[in-house]
Amino acid sequence: MPVSFRDRVRPLLRPGRSQRAKAEERENHRRREALHLMHGGLCAVCRERDESAARWLSYFVMESHRQEGTRARVQESAGLCPAHTRRLLAAPSSPWLMPQLLDLALTGGTRLLRTPGTRRSRCPCCTAGDDATGRATETLLCALGHPPVREGVQDGAVCLPHIAVLATRAPYEYGLQLAESASAALEEERETAWLAGTDEDARIRAALHRRIDPLLLDEERHRRRSTTSRWQADVGMDCCPLCLAEHRCARRLLKWAATTTGRGRPAREESVLCARHLHDLAATGGPNVRAVLAENRSQWGTRLDHFRTLLGQDGKERDRAGPYLRSEPRCRACAEEREAVRRQAALLTAQLRDPVRAREYGHTHGICLRHALSWPGPRPDPVQEVAEARLALLRWEIDEVLRKQAWHTRHEPKGAGTDLSLHAPTLLDGRVHTGLPAPAESPPPDPMNPPRTDIPFDRRP
Repeated sequence: MPVSFRDRVRPLLRPGRSQRAKAEERENHRRREALHLMHGGLCAVCRERDESAARWLSYFVMESHRQEGTRARVQESAGLCPAHTRRLLAAPSSPWLMPQLLDLALTGGTRLLRTPGTRRSRCPCCTAGDDATGRATETLLCALGHPPVREGVQDGAVCLPHIAVLATRAPYEYGLQLAESASAALEEERETAWLAGTDEDARIRAALHRRIDPLLLDEERHRRRSTTSRWQADVGMDCCPLCLAEHRCARRLLKWAATTTGRGRPAREESVLCARHLHDLAATGGPNVRAVLAENRSQWGTRLDHFRTLLGQDGKERDRAGPYLRSEPRCRACAEEREAVRRQAALLTAQLRDPVRAREYGHTHGICLRHALSWPGPRPDPVQEVAEARLALLRWEIDEVLRKQAWHTRHEPKGAGTDLSLHAPTLLDGRVHTGLPAPAESPPPDPMNPPRTDIPFDRRP
């Protein structure tokens, strides 16, 4: 009896064989993709995050600032975060694009201000970076069984914070190996970028923070006079007084931590800093920087040792290992910033009980929209009135600049669109200028760290 064509080809179409071939191809693809991620140097995950954010900004500049979905997300977040706003301020597109971004930020921010209890969402550019971080982490996790990938992670292709994430999510054997190699690498005193992750905004912040230094001496001088003298000096500046206090206290703390030696140097519990403040400390410079970085390495070593101990336990103790290592210790500088904002807001409230001071406050800059949204409880009437007045004027200025961007208004004088882009952030989010008044002109692009708004949309091979 002749064999049919179906019977002849059936062995070639066995599902098991096809699935194995597909699984092997997927595994090889993951390995290639993981090796490609690590090819660019430290840190593979941070780089994917930053390049994804840069692609989002590039697409925002070219196209998506006109798309309703993107516009809605920018409104829900009341604009972009300070770091990405600074990127756009230094970009060539800033003169025409920043007013449109400010329009979205103000629209969303005032909407949040009128609906108490509604929280602003995360910066959509940061969200794009977060998504890329998750994808890069998954790629490395899936390929950790491949020795070249695992060795690359252990040899410094991934920063310590992301090694910690990989160790908590990898199988037991690989997680233990990553923790052991990270502990050994801590003895090598690697660069800050490995200890805290890469930070493209650190160089820009360092230049802005230097503008705070003269204000430290001014604050000391006013404090010696009286509390009211210091308060009048703060609210008399063309910036949010709460943002000013927030950044001024962090700058003072980091300069003290970086320069103080001997018996007055920071204690062990005073030296623990988050990644952002570790970069700011390193940029500050000083004889005690190495000691503070060493203390943070020591803290990481203690956490990695305890993580390995928990991994060796059974049941609930092992389950605690991952959350323990991923949890961030309390940053001294972040705590100082929060306390400074709280104290400055309390001083503002107390001063406004004096009718004379309340009238004076009506002629000042007032608090920014960010702090109006996060004000605990009902805002004092003068705070509310000044904030609404400043934002109403800003709305008119933005509308006027946008109106003059139209072709049919080309015969009119254009006005100070650049000035608007600079001074508006002090009213929306004072962190953009690190709590200070707007600079006289836009910052020039940093030749060592230019705005990355031209990254190709697909960099994979």
